Amino acid sequence: MFPKKNSSQFLAAPRLAGQSLRDEKERLTDNRLIPFYFSTAFLWLLWVVTELELRSHQPLRPKAFLFLAIVATGVTTIVFGRLWGKFRNLNRGERGELLVAEQLEELRAIGFRCYHDIVLDGFNIDHVVVGPPGVFAIETKFRSGSGLIEFRNGQGIFMAGRPEEGNCLKQARSNAATLNKLVRQDAGIEVFVKPLVVFVGDWKIKNAWRDTDVRVITADDVAIIFSARISPY
Repeated sequence: MFPKKNSSQFLAAPRLAGQSLRDEKERLTDNRLIPFYFSTAFLWLLWVVTELELRSHQPLRPKAFLFLAIVATGVTTIVFGRLWGKFRNLNRGERGELLVAEQLEELRAIGFRCYHDIVLDGFNIDHVVVGPPGVFAIETKFRSGSGLIEFRNGQGIFMAGRPEEGNCLKQARSNAATLNKLVRQDAGIEVFVKPLVVFVGDWKIKNAWRDTDVRVITADDVAIIFSARISPY
């Protein structure tokens, strides 16, 4: 990627696009879903066993197990409901990152280098692109719905007239600044890393984004802009 001064701490092990999101889904499944699921299933099994023993004139009573099974079912239902939204957002984010990564990978044939899911301290950079137009730190966002994306100076991004969820411009700036610092530390050179936000979904950009240092494009524009070696800046 750059002349190496020291071994890079974030490119040593190339990762797949969306890998952090998949890791988060696995963590939620292993730590949250599976324990509740098997605990509930086990208590219902105990109740069935004691019910059968009662019907066969054994002294055990199933009411205590039935109560525990009902409580466990209620708790599990609540947990599943809370995690449903998280899994939905993780799945959407993963699809968005994979879509953008597919388009970026096509740029390798014309001399670009692409890196995905660079994990740092407590956060990750979705994609890094290095090529003739420069170095870009790309933040990918999947948003449902459709309409126009516009920037209002002092207010941020609006999607179909509504404020965008979160502060993706701030996040993109932070990613670019961090990447610039890492390049300086690892390669000993100064590189201006350009922050870029790519929205995935049925959206169109309203203006040229000249009022902000972070450029915003849609997934449909990725291949066109970079393959033409045109910087979005």
